[in-house]
Amino acid sequence: MRTVAPLHPDAKRALEIVAELERGVTPPVPIPQMRALMQARTKRMAADPPPAAHTVDRVLEQDGLAVRVRIDYPRPPQASALQPALVWCHGGGFVVGDVDMTQTVCRTICRDADIAVVSVDYRLAPEHRFPAGLLDAMAVTRHVALQGAALGIDGRRLAVGGDSAGGNLAAATSQALHGRDGIALRYQALVYPVTDLTCAQPSYTDLGTGYPLTAERMRNYIALYLSDPAQVTDPRASPLLATSVAGQPPALVVVAGLDPLVDEGIAYAERLRTEGGEAEVVEVPDHPHGFLGWTREADASRRTLAHIAKRLGERLHAPV
Repeated sequence: MRTVAPLHPDAKRALEIVAELERGVTPPVPIPQMRALMQARTKRMAADPPPAAHTVDRVLEQDGLAVRVRIDYPRPPQASALQPALVWCHGGGFVVGDVDMTQTVCRTICRDADIAVVSVDYRLAPEHRFPAGLLDAMAVTRHVALQGAALGIDGRRLAVGGDSAGGNLAAATSQALHGRDGIALRYQALVYPVTDLTCAQPSYTDLGTGYPLTAERMRNYIALYLSDPAQVTDPRASPLLATSVAGQPPALVVVAGLDPLVDEGIAYAERLRTEGGEAEVVEVPDHPHGFLGWTREADASRRTLAHIAKRLGERLHAPV
């Protein structure tokens, strides 16, 4: 039987704020309202982003796609001093979110890890269903790896990462690019990642109600993301179901103990280890899904973000 930690007081306060923001909202929620609610939650729960030395919004063209990104640099980019970088994909169930929502996370990592952070404004469902968002994430990662020098970035010192749906896109991108074009990602930072769209993990039953991300809400996101229910077993949509994860870069996998996604995050880390890889699991047992965005309210959010930045700095500043 699963042992469930009591809700931390910080998390309790955060959930009260979420409930206040969502008062009077009953499912099914129209997509524009879902997105507006996420923006309101971010504005209320995230600390103000720290400044970056240089920030630029650009459109990167790769593989026939044009993808908007925001790049935060710890120092102005120079061709003579290329900077390591993280390609980051925001969360939001493949349906909500944007580069503004993740600005505090990205700029904190930029500052604390002393690396550039490329935030991907990938296409959202249901307007753009699977694999559109993944193709955008792959295109940006390939562009930075192969043409990063033009951006002031060292493509040899590159990581991918993301939270929730963004963790899914990061893991799937890492798998898809493995062994292609000489690309060798150094690290992946996956925060409560979606790795198994079959929703078959036990935590869907044990932790599927009572917290902001319910099993029902997650299934709704998946239905909006996929164009065919059979795609739940496509490894590009469910990285845990890949035939092989051998050779994948080392991973930091952060999971929330009060999250229906906790088991699939841990299972993905175990899969990486079983096939000869390296995976560090950090579990925050008394917080639910989404806590990384609560930097104004939760000490666990701030501590976890600092740990992510520390690991990225260690890995990406190591000699090539």
